[in-house]
Amino acid sequence: MKLSINEKINEKLINKTAKKRVDIKLFCLILIILTLGSLMIFSASFPYAKSHYQDGYYYIKRHLIFLTIGLGIMIFLSKIKIEFYKKSAPIVYTICMILLILVLFGGFSEGVAKRWLGIPGTPLSFQPSELMKLGIILMLSWYKDKVKDKKNNVFREIFLPGIILFGACALVMLEKHLSGTAILGLIGISVLFISGTSIIKMLLTYGGLGGVGGAIFLFTNSYAMKRIESFFNPNADVLSDKWQTTQGLYATGSGGLLGLGFFNSRQKYSYVSEPQNDFIFTIWCEEMGFIGATVLVVLFLLLIWRGYKIAFGANDVFSSLVAFGIVTQIGIQAFLNMMVVLDLVPNTGISLPFFSYGGSSLVILLAEIGILLSISKNSKFIN
Repeated sequence: MKLSINEKINEKLINKTAKKRVDIKLFCLILIILTLGSLMIFSASFPYAKSHYQDGYYYIKRHLIFLTIGLGIMIFLSKIKIEFYKKSAPIVYTICMILLILVLFGGFSEGVAKRWLGIPGTPLSFQPSELMKLGIILMLSWYKDKVKDKKNNVFREIFLPGIILFGACALVMLEKHLSGTAILGLIGISVLFISGTSIIKMLLTYGGLGGVGGAIFLFTNSYAMKRIESFFNPNADVLSDKWQTTQGLYATGSGGLLGLGFFNSRQKYSYVSEPQNDFIFTIWCEEMGFIGATVLVVLFLLLIWRGYKIAFGANDVFSSLVAFGIVTQIGIQAFLNMMVVLDLVPNTGISLPFFSYGGSSLVILLAEIGILLSISKNSKFIN
């Protein structure tokens, strides 16, 4: 009898320990994608870095620094219990709102949009809109967890979460960041939808607000309207309005089945502008071909599938919604980026997660993966 009790205790301890492990499959998928992304940043950026900074290794050196920081943050956040994220969600959201307001008054621009804040005492900068993607996921998940046992009404179901979501979207739109606003809105609506909010009510209210806001933005920002017009115009000037898109399509098509080989892209030599950024997928297609493009798409699909498995196996509402929001954000950004560079949607600045060069984006994405790994410890569908 005594031996039987010890065996039961040991079995419980083993099960408890097993649940405390992060999802190794998700972790490995992230490492694979990060490795491929780092190689492609090196290849795609080399000519541009050599020409503009007299150092072909300029971007890859900076990328590896941000990657190291991001991986450290990911591992650290994966060890924190989900209860901490639940308690800190309103604080994170409030900080993000303050930072977005600061951008409007003290930020700086790269092009027509003012999106960046400098970090005092350093040459570094970051985009608060990237951090708000995590902020909106945490805040809406926290809110829906708080009201899960309360009776639904229009005020609680639509109005309050709408203030949370559209308050953030309005500030990002004021930065003249249409793609960031759209992605933020899609993330928020996805979280609300999966939490049980009526899709009909959201379409009637949020859809109307989003449509009016988007129309006002387009009619008051000629550069954005010009991109929309050139997308629908088959006779648009490929030497100006559609230069980047056209060169990206040349790069994608010239890869053929097997690609030109690593480092052998031709379009990265001053044809695709800043190829290490939003149009890096075209260089990947040129060098790795159709098979390489398929492999990358499959890797992202596996990452999304694994993430959703964690989300739907989570043991509480907040964890499930946070995991769902993080994975949905990655999926939206990845496939919108691919659709943009393939000229399936109008050209706008959307980075490819874990691939496009960008320090703040990479660090924040890896922080989100750290939270997702933390949630995976107690997900019942993970084995």
